[in-house]
Amino acid sequence: MGAFDGAFDKLRGDQISHGYWGEHTSTIDWCENNYVHTPYIAETINTLTNLPSILLGLYGFFSVINNGLPKRFSICYLGLSLIGIGSFGFHMSLRWEWQLMDELPMIYVVSYAAFLILETSPGLDWQFGIIGPIIMIAWDIFVTISYIYLPNPVYHQIAFAIILITTTTRTAYLAFKLPPNHPSKVKIGKTMAWGVVTFAVGFGIWNIDNLFCAQLRQIRDMVGPLGIFVEGHAYWHLMTGYGSFLIFTASILLHLCIKVSPDAYTFDEKAFFPVVYPVKPQDRVKVKINGHAK
Repeated sequence: MGAFDGAFDKLRGDQISHGYWGEHTSTIDWCENNYVHTPYIAETINTLTNLPSILLGLYGFFSVINNGLPKRFSICYLGLSLIGIGSFGFHMSLRWEWQLMDELPMIYVVSYAAFLILETSPGLDWQFGIIGPIIMIAWDIFVTISYIYLPNPVYHQIAFAIILITTTTRTAYLAFKLPPNHPSKVKIGKTMAWGVVTFAVGFGIWNIDNLFCAQLRQIRDMVGPLGIFVEGHAYWHLMTGYGSFLIFTASILLHLCIKVSPDAYTFDEKAFFPVVYPVKPQDRVKVKINGHAK
């Protein structure tokens, strides 16, 4: 999923540049050696480690449907699966068109998440009407066209970082502004923090893989089959997929607490894969927010 430029030009020099899917046309190759396990997959470990994200996104998507949440939230999870599918194809083929299917959905999904977290008026009607979606779609179109004509990974990452930082900052602000006695404040904060930390650690491991690729390849050669556990980019897939899932779950509950009611929805923060579900009316605990019972 994505890449900063720098070490990647060096990685491409001694890699196989074509295979079952044709010439490698992607602007990025990775530290995993190509076609080691099968002639049909360029990077086996980097490819297969996208499967958990695909399945986790589907799990979140169906949880929204089955628990009767507004369907707008299911798109976040479905987007996680879409990114995983694009990344699967990218690492399998190292083709430019699949690279776009990996990197551009990252922009679209985070743009949509930003749109949701900026739209926090009471009730489920859209605060900005048609203007909000138009701005979001216009931004996505601009990034898509400009990236196709300027296929530099740094440009993609800057565009992605702008939206991600905006979304994370806004979410943290809204969570911090929840009153101390809000029934979901602690679980939203802890789950959001754990998701961000997981995401960040995965990012760090991936960049160690970039910076010390030559040394890590030597280690893989020495340990043989156990070398699959020294594929740093694979950890990025696993950890950012899980971290994104947690962030989406916490954000959805935060959104519903603000727009619907502070006691109408919850999730089990002790669950490894928490999902938001409605609280039964008899189990709701009314809480005073700003002096008023909500």
